[in-house]
Amino acid sequence: MSTLSKDAKISAIACYFTFIGWIIAFFINLDEKNKFANFHLRQSLGIQTLFYATGALLGLTTSQYAGYGFLLCFLILWGFAVGTAVQNQMKPVPLVGNLFQKIFKFIK
Repeated sequence: MSTLSKDAKISAIACYFTFIGWIIAFFINLDEKNKFANFHLRQSLGIQTLFYATGALLGLTTSQYAGYGFLLCFLILWGFAVGTAVQNQMKPVPLVGNLFQKIFKFIK
């Protein structure tokens, strides 16, 4: 990948740290519209949306072990995504990353 601006790198990494971080990263990237930052904004929004939706559904069950599995799964997805952002890579998260790119294509 070609050289990245400091703002693009900051946006790509910051978007993974809470929804507030995502909003801040979105506004940082608003002027530059960097492809790298946009890719990670879409991945992060997908991970966070899936996390909260799945958490709400699991909240209806009483299985403690399902909750642990859920957290472990999302910790792995989150770690993979942050790692790719830190390494300046645009790899979608396994299984659902390409879907996130299609669903959130309005982030340009």
